This record gives sequence, structure tokens and C-alpha cells, in this order.
Amino acid sequence: MTTDELKQKAAELKTVIQLKSPEELRKATKYSLRGFMAVVLGEKAFRTDIVVFLFGSILAATLLFFGLIGWCECALMIYVVFMALVGEIVNTAIETTIDRISTEYHELSGKAKDIGSAIVFVSFFGAGLVWAVILLGMTLRLLRS
Repeated sequence: MTTDELKQKAAELKTVIQLKSPEELRKATKYSLRGFMAVVLGEKAFRTDIVVFLFGSILAATLLFFGLIGWCECALMIYVVFMALVGEIVNTAIETTIDRISTEYHELSGKAKDIGSAIVFVSFFGAGLVWAVILLGMTLRLLRS
């Protein structure tokens, strides 16, 4: 490759990567925190989910501390409940958007809200399965020893 070709490729990469400036990162963080606070203050279900997340994280860390589970199991137990929180945020975003369009009942609006609710249900169901498998494995190891 010639020098000009290398410069051209570097310019193309620069436009693809486009790192954010500190000011853009500050603004993005501000908007994210504003959205997070909107969910925390506006959604009772999310506040309940945070309590579940904190309780689950403490329980998983306690099991790790006493050597009943490993690091990966602990991380997975915390992660799946964290992803359920993400599901709740997505559900809230869907519901807020639908309500912004219209508060009148419409079949598609109801369907969108039901799908948002399904996201939360499936994410918590998946988290429950992961917890059940890990706790069952822990129990079987304890019974064998």
C-alpha cells in the first residue's frame, strides 16, 4: 500500500470509530442518569426489582464468601437479575412511548405494552432458572460431601 492509500484507510477508520469527546460523554451520562432517575421515581415495579437485585446480589456474594459457589456462578446470578432490571427499563420505555402517542386504547398499543411486559416476565423467568440450576448444583455438592 502506498502512503496515500494508508492515509485514506486511516481517514475511513476515523469516521467509523468516531470516539466521543469528553463533552459528548458528559452529556450522554447526564441523559442516561436522567432516564434512570425517571424510571426509579416513576415506576414502583422498578424499585421493587432493585430491592430484588440488591437482595440477590448480597445472597450470591454470601454464598461465594462461604465457598458454596464459585466466582462465575456468583457473577452469573448477579448478571441475570441485572438483565431483568434492563428488561424493566425497556418495558418502561415502551409504555412511555405508547402513552406519549395516545392514552386511548388501541389494539396495537395494548400489544406493544404486553410485549414489553413479556420482556420483563421472560427475563425474570430466565433469572429464576439460572438461580435454580446453580442452587440445585450447590445443594447436590453439599449432599455429596
